[in-house]
Amino acid sequence: MNRGDRWLVVLPLLLTGLGVVMVYSSSAILGITRYQDPNYFLVRQLVRAGLGLLAMLAFARLSLRRLEAAAPALLAIAVVLLLVVAGLGHMAKGATRWLRFGFLSLQPTDLGRLAAVVFMAWWLKRRPPAELGFARGVVPPLAIIALLAGLVLIQPNLSSAGLLGLTGFTMLFLAGAPLPALAAPVLGGLAVGAFMLKTHPYEMVRVETFLRFVLSGELDPRGAGWQLDQSLIAIGSGGWLGRGLGGGLQKYLFLPEAHTDFIFSILAEELGFLGATALFAAFALLVWRGMRVTMRAREPFLFLLAGGLTLQIGLYAIVNLAVATGLAPTTGLPLPFVSYGGSALLANLAAAGLLYRISAANASGEALTRQRWAREGA
Repeated sequence: MNRGDRWLVVLPLLLTGLGVVMVYSSSAILGITRYQDPNYFLVRQLVRAGLGLLAMLAFARLSLRRLEAAAPALLAIAVVLLLVVAGLGHMAKGATRWLRFGFLSLQPTDLGRLAAVVFMAWWLKRRPPAELGFARGVVPPLAIIALLAGLVLIQPNLSSAGLLGLTGFTMLFLAGAPLPALAAPVLGGLAVGAFMLKTHPYEMVRVETFLRFVLSGELDPRGAGWQLDQSLIAIGSGGWLGRGLGGGLQKYLFLPEAHTDFIFSILAEELGFLGATALFAAFALLVWRGMRVTMRAREPFLFLLAGGLTLQIGLYAIVNLAVATGLAPTTGLPLPFVSYGGSALLANLAAAGLLYRISAANASGEALTRQRWAREGA
């Protein structure tokens, strides 16, 4: 365990600590207004961060052989929980995404995306798509991912379902599936996305608002573009050094979801361009170290597992930051480690612990330079 890449522990913990600070700064006013308690969200985030730390420690010591053997069971548990939330879940803001257990709540989507990566790594190790072809090597794993994504989609949660599908697609590519074989799944995913936009008007409004902003600069600041307008005001008013920690103004109920989906906007307002750049650098370094672990993986399961986990963290960060800066339509995806939330924080810290565990198990040289397992059976 001493040989593990410590950056994979240090960076997630630093981002989580920053998240606790920013959650308090961005939510104190909302806590006073809604619950008469400025520490309402802070206390809950501290509890979740503590649970996440325990999850990181547990996964950093996990037996990789046992995890590989448990992959089908983990997928089955995720499917059952997604089915339960579809029928008995708690609805909020028009979506049914949560299971309530007393004062705790769980989003099975976060367990599902973690289980999906573990299962895909298990499946693709045993059934390499490059050897089995399209019908036997590409279609079956994509069908399983489509099932999970479909259960997420009916909540409805188009953004999470899309990133789950993209993760499965990329893991297939890492496993050696040829690009022409992946063209049909891409077209199928685009067709499903178009159908969801057509049948869910609020999602179509978000896309239309984004396209109008990109193509003409019009934002509709008193209508559908209010949230993005307030986000851009927060980011732009931060300047080089920001207003100072706690000195932001948009969190005074101007910017909705300031402590969750748009926490980056408050960070940029209070810590400025330099603080935002440091955040970008932290995520870039984390993704780089994750890909370094992937390249040094000693066998296919670890290679695919590390690649899938790193990809998920990177994708969620990119999409969240793109939404906050007007480079993508508004979604409900949190910023990994930083945004307020329980299930996502637990899943991301568990993934970081697992990446550290894989790095400790890796050989000292890079497997890709030797192509050791990639040529097995050649």
